[in-house]
Amino acid sequence: MAKASRRRTLTIRRGLTNFYLMAVVLTLVVLVQATLLARVRLVGASPNLLLVVVVCWSLIRGVSDGLIWGFVGGLALDVIAGLPIGTSSLALMATTPLAGLGKNSVFPGSLTLPILLVALATPVYGWMVLLSEMIRGIPVDWLASTVRIIGPEIALNVALVVIVYPALRWLATQIRPAQMEW
Repeated sequence: MAKASRRRTLTIRRGLTNFYLMAVVLTLVVLVQATLLARVRLVGASPNLLLVVVVCWSLIRGVSDGLIWGFVGGLALDVIAGLPIGTSSLALMATTPLAGLGKNSVFPGSLTLPILLVALATPVYGWMVLLSEMIRGIPVDWLASTVRIIGPEIALNVALVVIVYPALRWLATQIRPAQMEW
């Protein structure tokens, strides 16, 4: 009985540690995205660190973790950046199922799959944001936005993968998933 109680306590502590770690990482990522990277313009676009982190984390830890990171991080970004609440969350959550494509990857540990998934997720994210603008009644030029903003953003996000993916893989080795063993 005492062993089961101790195991439950450790599981709860591990879950809380993972939660606090997620909160710290997401807070830092959102702050960097909303303050520094929002002001960086390269080839007419800004890199999307939060998107890269969510896609890479989804690939490393699974789609369900990615959905949580996308939802929470997206809400935080919307609040800080002054976007309509839910815009970023919805767009980020739409990209996480792409990580399911890498579940049985032939490229374990390689940057090939994360680069490919981020390259696919960037237009999905961008189009979801454009769709939300269109729904709110803002005129959208889909072709121009795709060519002038989303296209260059793909290259910038892919470049971020080279730094972000290894860092998140290291982070994932430092924490263990909370397993509910009652």
